[in-house]
This record gives sequence, structure tokens and C-alpha cells, in this order.
Amino acid sequence: ENWEGGKGANKTQNTKPMPASASEPAQPHLPLSAPVAHHRKPAASLPPSLSGAPTTIAMPDADDDADAASRQRQHVSSSYSAVASKEGSCCVSVSPSLVGYSASDLSLSGVASANLGVGCGTPVRLASLKSEESVLDLGCGAGVDCILAAQEVGDAGAVVGVDMTQDMLAKARENSKHLPNVKYRLGEIEHLPATDGEFDAVISNCVINLSPEKDKVCREMFRVLKPGGRIAISDVVSKTDFMPEHLRTAEALAC
Repeated sequence: ENWEGGKGANKTQNTKPMPASASEPAQPHLPLSAPVAHHRKPAASLPPSLSGAPTTIAMPDADDDADAASRQRQHVSSSYSAVASKEGSCCVSVSPSLVGYSASDLSLSGVASANLGVGCGTPVRLASLKSEESVLDLGCGAGVDCILAAQEVGDAGAVVGVDMTQDMLAKARENSKHLPNVKYRLGEIEHLPATDGEFDAVISNCVINLSPEKDKVCREMFRVLKPGGRIAISDVVSKTDFMPEHLRTAEALAC
């Protein structure tokens, strides 16, 4: 699907409801301009009483952060292009039944090819989608959750999948070609190719953890939601600051 916009388009800051949880209806009202966790603090000076003279603490340059984020996206994109072409695999691939896909889900046309084993749950079930609703899937991959969402919203509904990997989108379009209410758009989840208030629900399956700018992803989700819209996410989180050395490589972080 061709989308007239692109990176940075339609960035109007609207007031959107903040959901009580990933699967519950949103509760009003948190403005998108509300503070979100910052990546760094401004340079600070120590008082003379502590150091004898003011001391400026050097902070990372904004351009350095931007370059690092760009490199991470590029590595993730390359890794998942390899998965799409079956030249690579994900380190957390598991049996479809273990992440919640039912036998009836797996029997749907296109699902077998669309399920690459890179998810960690079933956000479509969490979203409680209804007939005629519009749904956006962040990081749709080969389209497995878009296919499932299409069954829930019906022919009168609409499902849009966004992915930054051309190889994944090509595979997704092939897997969903029998579903006229499913479309795909090329883009980054930090800069969604969508207009303000376009969707009833946003879903995502094990993708937001890969983003180097999660605060931007959250702002974008709220921007594209209709008033009263909802978000359903299946993802992985860290409960501690400690990370084993073998998980600190670019390859591990791209899984």
C-alpha cells in the first residue's frame, strides 16, 4: 500500500487516553507531551563546596545517540531479512502452541508460511478485536498476526501491518494476498506511516524490545489511536539491570 507521508509526517500532538494495561480499554487522559523517560541528563556542575571549583560533566553528544540508534535498526533489519529468506533464525523461536496459537489459528490460509517463530505471544487475543474495527500491527513481519486479526474484524474491518524490512513485507503480502482487508506499509515503528487517530487498536508481537527509541514508539502508538483506542502487546522485558555477556552482542540483541 502506498502511503502519502513518510518519516516525520502527521506529528500533531493529540491528547490520547492511557490504557490501564496492554489489554484493557484506555482511561483518560494523558497528553502525548507528558514527560517520557529520557535517555540522558543535561550536563551538570558540582558546587564549589564539594569540589573547590565548578566541574562540568561531559554528556554523550546527541549525534552519537542518533548514530547508535541507526546502527541498531540497520542490524535488526539485516537480521530479520535473513529470517524472511530462511538464511537466518531467531534465538528465541519456540513451538507455536507455546506462545498461544491454537490449532484453528494454524490451519488458516497463509499462517503456516507467515509464522516464522519470532514472536512471543498472541496479541490478537489480548486486543479483543471486534467486527469492523481498524488494527495496526507494529513490526508485522511475515504477517501472521495480521492474518489472525483479519478474521476478528471481518471484511468490513481493516488491518495494516508496518515493517521496516522489505523482505518481510514481500513475504507478508504473499501470505495475505487472499485477504483484501489486509494491507502493508514500509516504515519504522518510531515514525509510523499513519495519520493521527487512524486505528481502533494497535498490536505488537515481540518487536518493541528491539527499538533503540522506545519512548518514540509509545508516542507514535498513542498518536495513531482513535479516542478510546487500545494497545495489546506481547513482548519481553528485563527485570534486572544485569545482562549476561553473551546477550550483549548485536546478534543477541537483534533476536
